[in-house]
Amino acid sequence: MTPFVEYFLSHSEFSDPGRFESTLLELPDDPAEICRVIQGLLIHPSWIPSYEASIDEDRVYSEQQARRVVDIIHNLFTLKDAPLVEPRPAQQRAVGVCRNFSLLLCSTLRCKGVPARLRSGFAPYFDPGYFEDHWICEYWSASGQYWVRVDPQLDAVQRKILNITFDPCDIPVDAYLYAGEAWVMCRKGRADPADFGVRDLNGLGFIKGSIVRDILALNRIETLPWDLGWGILDKHYLSGVDRAELGYVDRLARCSANSLVHLAHSFFNDDDKIRFPEGWALSMAPTIGELMRG
Repeated sequence: MTPFVEYFLSHSEFSDPGRFESTLLELPDDPAEICRVIQGLLIHPSWIPSYEASIDEDRVYSEQQARRVVDIIHNLFTLKDAPLVEPRPAQQRAVGVCRNFSLLLCSTLRCKGVPARLRSGFAPYFDPGYFEDHWICEYWSASGQYWVRVDPQLDAVQRKILNITFDPCDIPVDAYLYAGEAWVMCRKGRADPADFGVRDLNGLGFIKGSIVRDILALNRIETLPWDLGWGILDKHYLSGVDRAELGYVDRLARCSANSLVHLAHSFFNDDDKIRFPEGWALSMAPTIGELMRG
């Protein structure tokens, strides 16, 4: 096992299950089975109507804000004190975005001694002709000697509605773009930046933010998708990318597109545009509720 594979065996501050480690160790060992368990525990806010569930708005905003696996599991046991392997009615699942699904899978795999990491990028399978902001989990296949890409959010309901024909537990190369790949496509004129984002948020500024989050994920820093307020992700970053900044983001994009872990570490350790500055704390980042409610 290479050092940069072994690096992803260790927990981050966010994937560490703490007192719930034994709970995750009780889950199945097979990644596909772990995904099925997770799909019975979490529900994506955008998909709530598809499960005919009714969930209070305050719950929707507060639960998807869960930053750490410890918080996710705490929410689950608060909603229903039952083993995690038992599927739950939709209204008793914790609300979480794609990043939360992927973080719970990543944490479980790391607990079981399987190198795993999150990736930030874009999926073309939610809305034809559009690349939606989306997080997945990758784990290292010791037998295949490659990083297997997994979308733990895609359960049977979503696969049917979206007409998914590939295996979500081994996403093919052409079915998902790392954030850096999206940037390269747009810079070479092969794609329109307006086709990358979520809802009415899109463009090169949005893609830049996804690249930074992918670089951080390669440093085992699994931010929330809406974290901002430092360096290159100041509060105005969504407004676009300055011409003077293009070459710098090009370098970040190549790192993300090619999964260059050593270079991602160098960016974070040596570059204050990426690294959190002294005095910045994750608790200072806006919540999804603050952003959505204005």
